[in-house]
Amino acid sequence: MELGDYFQVLRKHIRIILATFLLTTALAVLFSETQTPIYRAEASLQVKPAVFNYNVILTANQLLNQFALQVKTTGIAQQVLEQVPLEMTPRQLLKQVTVDPVPEDFLIIIDADFPNDGEIAKQVANSFANIFVDYHAQRSLSIDPLERIEISVLVPADRYWLHWPSTRTLALAGGLTGLFLGILLAFIREYLEADLLRSVPDVERQLEVPALGAIPTGSSRR
Repeated sequence: MELGDYFQVLRKHIRIILATFLLTTALAVLFSETQTPIYRAEASLQVKPAVFNYNVILTANQLLNQFALQVKTTGIAQQVLEQVPLEMTPRQLLKQVTVDPVPEDFLIIIDADFPNDGEIAKQVANSFANIFVDYHAQRSLSIDPLERIEISVLVPADRYWLHWPSTRTLALAGGLTGLFLGILLAFIREYLEADLLRSVPDVERQLEVPALGAIPTGSSRR
């Protein structure tokens, strides 16, 4: 098939393509409407050495992953639950929290996700941040001030946003999926109909000889 033939197939089966596109897009939007909204709040911690020199900076960079693991512990989660009363265990709370180190910026990002309640997400993110800052400060008291690595709240969780579902993203994904399926169905149908003889040009193309005439399909009038 030449390029023009492909466009001809798409034009011929445009109804199938459009129907599949609209159906999958509608299903994606309907799926989005049935999902429980998850709200996210984010707090960021700044990790910095008390004195900037190569060895201390290198140590801080290596310890970022360890600090992130220390944030997400049952001990810290238990203290958060004492500040933000929730009907869940520390382990259940930890499933709602994501902690990611950002080595290039010396940051630790704390994300809290909660269904139906963005305010709770803000409180949990801020509690994890503040409690860990105090925890680290206490542990650093016995360390030489010139070798300390300080951690502070850089940006508190002062807002929240809808993290899931993203109706626009789901609709786009559904539309693209429908478009692909529609095109696939169009070519499958064209393949299945390839051996059907519907017109004089079809007969000529199949037999590779010119047609001398055709029998009318309609009834004759008297």
